[in-house]
Amino acid sequence: MDLFTGMKKILTDKVTMENTAKTLGSGSLLVYGTPAMLLLVEKTAVSLLEGHLDEGMTTVGTNLNVDHVSASPIGCEVSCEVELTAIDRKKLTFAVEVKDPAGVIGRGTHERFIVDSHKFQEKADHKF
Repeated sequence: MDLFTGMKKILTDKVTMENTAKTLGSGSLLVYGTPAMLLLVEKTAVSLLEGHLDEGMTTVGTNLNVDHVSASPIGCEVSCEVELTAIDRKKLTFAVEVKDPAGVIGRGTHERFIVDSHKFQEKADHKF
């Protein structure tokens, strides 16, 4: 594992009818939906970690604390930057900032835990 604090990654998304609050069911307006923004946060963190974990390991999201502070209309491009700010054994903490051309639309933190892929999936599969 070659993770270190200060690692950063940026991914972008375009606001389309498919990721609006109205389509996703999280609201009634044709603006970037909060569920889409949170998915972009997780995708960005996962992308940052690619190639940096030991073989057979992955991460699972355990906490999202992100304020959605501004609306982005259809056609707008949004970008998400995550920075790995803390490593506490298997717990990874990221600072999150999501922007559109007018400025910040979301900010907060995201936590992920490093797990053994096979063991985690096996445990989940045997829940019922």
